[in-house]
Amino acid sequence: MNIAMIGSGHIGGTLGKAWAAKGHRVTFGSRDPESERMRALLESIGPNAAAAPVKEAAAFGEIVVLAVPGTEIERVLEEVGDLRRKIVVNATMLFDGRSADAEVRRLANGARVVRAFHTLTWEALANPRFGGANATLFMSGEDEEAKQTVFRLGAKAGFDMVDAGSTEAMAEIEKALFSFWTALSPQFGRDYAIRVLRRKEAQPS
Repeated sequence: MNIAMIGSGHIGGTLGKAWAAKGHRVTFGSRDPESERMRALLESIGPNAAAAPVKEAAAFGEIVVLAVPGTEIERVLEEVGDLRRKIVVNATMLFDGRSADAEVRRLANGARVVRAFHTLTWEALANPRFGGANATLFMSGEDEEAKQTVFRLGAKAGFDMVDAGSTEAMAEIEKALFSFWTALSPQFGRDYAIRVLRRKEAQPS
């Protein structure tokens, strides 16, 4: 699968490396694809990774993963251009009271937006195994086919994928997780995660 990573920081770089290791072709969208930092990232990942201007990378991707700071959402989506019918994975966060989910769906008009890869720290994304279990990663969206694609992509990268269902349900999960992080981070730092235990494993249809 061709994956466009819009963002090459901790989240984007970590996810891109994980998917490239699974045989996917990953292109990082960057304002400076020839920068020293980008060259170092590509060298660390290997031959399945490349870099290109943001619009070119988005055109390459069957899936476009948005992993930029919340303050950059509007600028980046304007630069990306037409995303109609593309699967857009929104891994961004906003800390100003607005919904990052609603903002991306508004600006990426016509895209098949799936909210995912934002409920774990980048340390847990880099290594989702904790002893004998893998970390739970929550996702949501309105397009069932797009969600199934992202579900499989996450599961193959080693995550315990849980479909939260609706946007409203995800908003409640985000609030709960924020409370967990606030309470537990002083004790455990950043490299920990949550696992949902259930009697029956969910599978993509």
